[in-house]
Amino acid sequence: MDLQITGTVKYNGDWKKSGDEIRKVDDEVGKMLVAAEVAKEIEPLEEDDAGGDELKELRDRAKALGVSNAGRLGEAKLKEGISEKEAEQLAELRKRAAELGIKSVDEKDAETLAAEIAAAEQK
Repeated sequence: MDLQITGTVKYNGDWKKSGDEIRKVDDEVGKMLVAAEVAKEIEPLEEDDAGGDELKELRDRAKALGVSNAGRLGEAKLKEGISEKEAEQLAELRKRAAELGIKSVDEKDAETLAAEIAAAEQK
């Protein structure tokens, strides 16, 4: 998370004044500063390499899945976090599908399971 300071705040041992920008702030700390009304979130700097769009998409996907510190992680850690969260979601879907009596839950992907669960719950 990238922030622009709107008040006076001490961050990592340094005093920051209104107008200063701090980059790659931990999401939790950033949200706290924004809630305290001493900072506002700003757009992150554009990536210099061509993979910047891919990294942004990974970060957006990771944030949507609830990966902690997704705004600060590199590509490898983002992919690892996304994989872990998707595996957790698939396990939850399989458990719910089994409770509803849906067959062959281990052979189906998350999308298929979600659709079958929705159909079963509407009955």
